[in-house]
Amino acid sequence: MCSRQRVATEVGQEMKVQLLVSEACEPCDQAQLIWCAVADERDLDFSVVDLADAEGRELAERLRIRTIPALVVDGKLIAIGVQSPDEARALVARAPLRKVLPNRET
Repeated sequence: MCSRQRVATEVGQEMKVQLLVSEACEPCDQAQLIWCAVADERDLDFSVVDLADAEGRELAERLRIRTIPALVVDGKLIAIGVQSPDEARALVARAPLRKVLPNRET
């Protein structure tokens, strides 16, 4: 499960997804659970950014975000609030599915 720290796939991924949250925000916890699961399915650069951190404050100020949780994709605010898993998948549908390597026993 991903934490409030940065969780990213390989460097240079095409789609960058940031979930802006706050520690004392119950809907943020729900959004984080959903987005961590979706991020595990898709090959994207995903991070959870806390509003209490400098990066979170800068992001909120730059995009004029006043409500959290907020979803930023490739530097643009695209959603506010908690998305359902299907809504979340639709928002990142252009990102390829994560490749799963077969488990080889030796």
